[in-house]
Amino acid sequence: MPDTDREKALVELLDSTTASVRAADELEPAARAALEAVCKLTGWPLGHLCVPAGSTDGFVSSGIWVGAAEEFPGLREVTARTVFTSGAGIVGRVAATGEPVWSHDVNRDPNFVRAHQGADLGVGAAFAFPVMAADGVVAVLEFFSTRTVPPDAPLMRVMANLGHQLGRVVDRRRAREALEASRARTEQMIETSIEAFIAMDSAGRIIGWNAAAEHMFGIPCGEALGRILADTIIPPRYRTAHRDGLNRFLTTGRPKVLNRRFEITAQRPDGTEFPIELAIWPIRDQDQWLFNAFLHDITDRRRAEEALRAAYEQEQATVTRLKELDQAKNDFIATVSHELRTPLTAISGYLEMLLEGDAGPVPASQQRMLNAMAGGAARLHHLVEELLTANTIDTGKLLITPEPVHVRAVIDRALQSTAELAQRHRHTIDVHLDDDVGHLHADRAHLADALRALLSNAIKASPPGATVTVHASTAGRTTSISVTDTGVGIPAEELPLVFDRFYRTRLATEQAVQGIGLGLTIARSIAEAHGGTITATSTLGEGSTFTLTLPTDSRT
Repeated sequence: MPDTDREKALVELLDSTTASVRAADELEPAARAALEAVCKLTGWPLGHLCVPAGSTDGFVSSGIWVGAAEEFPGLREVTARTVFTSGAGIVGRVAATGEPVWSHDVNRDPNFVRAHQGADLGVGAAFAFPVMAADGVVAVLEFFSTRTVPPDAPLMRVMANLGHQLGRVVDRRRAREALEASRARTEQMIETSIEAFIAMDSAGRIIGWNAAAEHMFGIPCGEALGRILADTIIPPRYRTAHRDGLNRFLTTGRPKVLNRRFEITAQRPDGTEFPIELAIWPIRDQDQWLFNAFLHDITDRRRAEEALRAAYEQEQATVTRLKELDQAKNDFIATVSHELRTPLTAISGYLEMLLEGDAGPVPASQQRMLNAMAGGAARLHHLVEELLTANTIDTGKLLITPEPVHVRAVIDRALQSTAELAQRHRHTIDVHLDDDVGHLHADRAHLADALRALLSNAIKASPPGATVTVHASTAGRTTSISVTDTGVGIPAEELPLVFDRFYRTRLATEQAVQGIGLGLTIARSIAEAHGGTITATSTLGEGSTFTLTLPTDSRT
């Protein structure tokens, strides 16, 4: 055949085979058509398809032979039992290299392994080319002649091109299988989703309805499909708006509620309505729009929200009432304390006059009674003052008027106010000031009250005749005043509570120590008002130490 005619024939072969390949859905029929076309063009009597072995590496016969297969029983038998591993035989070489291979004389070609197994193959020449898919060689087509034939380079180039065309059949099939598998997974996920899935076509008919939708609306899938969605699950008052929105989208392409989540009301066949959260998204399918939606019943969430709202409103009402009661309590304490202060002042004054003899001599027996009365009045007066101070702190009206004051002056004022209590318990107050202790910028009266509370607490906690130690020191920019007693101590679990209002330790209650649990609370508030702190440490059986720490220049 002249070269021009042969080239024309090769082009026609490629064109015709390409057309067949494009129409094919599977590799085997496309490969069979290619085998027949090549055999017809070349005049070679036999063509064969090899495919991957599957469970093992290599390629094996597919059983597909085209041409005079009955004239080559030996070749077919040997091929049927051969596994062409990578690089072995012309099939193995094609699989390994991805390039066509030509054996012009198989009987002298050491790489044509089938010719060396003792069988008469009846073959002179052979060539093979790969079917190339996206991930490599997926099949090998081979052809056989009874004569020895030198390599035909143009034919091999056309066969290489043809192999790529055949590979596209495999790629399309794999893509189709992947798409079908993906669609199957999507359908399975939708069907098993806990959210209801509903699909609608552009005419408003239901075309998708999963198991969750059946459960939500009580309508089997077979009954739901084909129904008008608006008449099936949308309350009558929303149906016109639904149809108008659908028509607007189909006309203009502008969505209003698509591609976002929103809440709306749905309706069951019995007319009952319930709230749902809805997400709709459109997809274009050929020449029409389809609409997919996930629906979530939010009845429980709405109930929970309403319960939370009601609980919050109740809580706010309770808080308001507690504030009112707290204010009433503060007002009551302030009123009662002020009412008690006036007569107590008068009683204390007259008792002092009687004790000093302003009303005449007082017999010794009456002197003891007057002293007891004066002590009780003083204790009651101290209690009233504590209540008034605590109430002032509660209402945020504690006023701090700082001024330069020496630490020793504050300690002396506190000692003076507790002198009678210390004398009654036969206590000694031992005061130590470090040399560098000097002035503070603080409220003299309030700071003395805080120290008086610490001293009073230490005196009451210590056994009769004990020593209470007061120690003042300066470290950096802070000054600390500690008060140490030798009492029974405070249990570790109660130590964090001693500054709480009205708190009295178990030991204080058991030993009937005087006080209502306000002194330490007031002392802490005064310290904090100065920008300082009060801390407590204690060892059972040995005593406790309360330390008031203030900035050396505590300007407020």
